[in-house]
Amino acid sequence: MKTWKSFVKRNIEWMILSAVLFFLHVLYLFLIGRTGDDLIYAGILDLCIITAAVCMAYIRYYRKVRYLKGILQQPFSGELKLPETEDLTEELLGQLAENANIERQLAVSAAARQQSEMKDYYAKWVHQIKTPIAGLQLLLQMERGEQENAESGERMTEEYHIKQLQNLTDMEEELFRIEEYVGMALQYQRLNSNSNDYILKQISLDTVIREVIHKYARIMIRRKIRLHYEKTNVSVISDEKWLAFVLEQLLSNAVKYTPGGELTIEVQEEPQQIWLKIRDTGIGIRSEDIPRVFEKGYTGFNGHEDKRSTGIGLYLCRDALQKLGHTIRIQSEIGEGTVVTVGFYKDTIDVRD
Repeated sequence: MKTWKSFVKRNIEWMILSAVLFFLHVLYLFLIGRTGDDLIYAGILDLCIITAAVCMAYIRYYRKVRYLKGILQQPFSGELKLPETEDLTEELLGQLAENANIERQLAVSAAARQQSEMKDYYAKWVHQIKTPIAGLQLLLQMERGEQENAESGERMTEEYHIKQLQNLTDMEEELFRIEEYVGMALQYQRLNSNSNDYILKQISLDTVIREVIHKYARIMIRRKIRLHYEKTNVSVISDEKWLAFVLEQLLSNAVKYTPGGELTIEVQEEPQQIWLKIRDTGIGIRSEDIPRVFEKGYTGFNGHEDKRSTGIGLYLCRDALQKLGHTIRIQSEIGEGTVVTVGFYKDTIDVRD
């Protein structure tokens, strides 16, 4: 019954027109003086033709409705097969449905890809964080053994104190690495979320740089890295938390690959832009790796040498800087070192908004 009502509603104009034509035909025959038998014959013939046309149209409509209901009852397989269209309206509706289907598939694919990337990253993250935890456990066992030896009457020599201090320093470094990995995981999750986690305001570059330097000071001292940095009064419009995260990643890479070398941080101001450069005298990056260093998960030759590398830090840096409206580029030569340049545009945002 519902299908019939829908069919009548869809074709009501044609049904009314057919009834009017039927009435006019019979009226015309009456006016020209046809007999009653002729009127009855013509009326029956017209009704048969109209009924046959309505039945054929209804059967075709019913089959189409039943086909569509069958599609709705089946699980969606990713491909939508609609029946052939009969007019321009149905064709346009079909195109709209097809476009919606394509958009849905793209959204599903994007969500699946993002979920897969998140799964891969956290699998790597869990694997990476096991290393410093295992290192801490080993250091604690060594420390416990040293304490037991000391308690059993061994003389507290200078060598013992040096070894104890070394163990404590190693534990601090392993804890620092764990903190880095946890921070990176949190920032990765925030960067891939739909929420707007950016607070743009005028910030002092010197303040952010000094905080990051302070965080890595012990590591640089232990690795005998000489740091060159002069105070700057330059301010930029950015998100302080995200900018600090980016600088931490860049400084971490510089420290990691520049043992016993030099590290220079400098700020250059131009009429339209401000450049923050982090220059090291480390091992450098191969020329064929430079175009891909910002790809997610790409570690390059240096990453293969360093088994702890995840290939996610520079990807997060570029993504965060792009969302902040900043730029980043890398120049490097094997054996000469690397220069990472972060660019800020001046006076591009009204911080009062």
